[in-house]
Amino acid sequence: MKVLVIGANGSTGARVVTRLVEHGGHEPVAMIRSPDQKAKFDRIGAQTVTGDLEHPIDHALEGCDAVIFAAGSGGKTGKDKTVLIDHLGGIRAAVAALVNGAERFVMLSGLETTPHPGEGLSIPHWRAAKGRADDFIMTMPAVMGGRGLDYSIVCPGRLNDESRPEEVRILPDIHVDLDDTTTSRETLAAVLVACLDEPATIGRRFGVVNGSVPVETALKNLGPGG
Repeated sequence: MKVLVIGANGSTGARVVTRLVEHGGHEPVAMIRSPDQKAKFDRIGAQTVTGDLEHPIDHALEGCDAVIFAAGSGGKTGKDKTVLIDHLGGIRAAVAALVNGAERFVMLSGLETTPHPGEGLSIPHWRAAKGRADDFIMTMPAVMGGRGLDYSIVCPGRLNDESRPEEVRILPDIHVDLDDTTTSRETLAAVLVACLDEPATIGRRFGVVNGSVPVETALKNLGPGG
């Protein structure tokens, strides 16, 4: 499949692109915001396309079969950017994917993402933004004339750059105690890429944290969705 990676220049997105290039089987296209970022992907042999989630991205999806959405506004921006990128950008990408025929859609989300976060959760505006985008993706047929995406919504715990075996624990329920939920970015990238080829992940939203089960085995045995 030709796979558009949205958020390709980010910490997780860059790992996704590299993995797609190195493992073969799929053709990644890295969506970048600035031409200055192109050289980074030229060096690893990945195609690029310039696009911005605050504007239409239909051109970026030309010829693509799938999307991995790994974009985020980041912790150094205001709440306005969280809405524009994590909420509205996620919806924009999902609609553009459907309209342009890229019906396989892998969304990077997070644990405890919900349109209406309860008290005591960290960064509630981000959890609300991601929750609203996720809910839209899961209910697209109701507003898109019966058409929807073959989606997988992947919800990691607190991310880190730890180097560890690519082994996970799947959380069917994404509403959990966040105190003991960590996910390495390298393992997360492995999960996002593996979802492309694992039918058991289609139409599912699930948590993924560091664990002891190999990624492909864990996804194949995915339990009831959350």
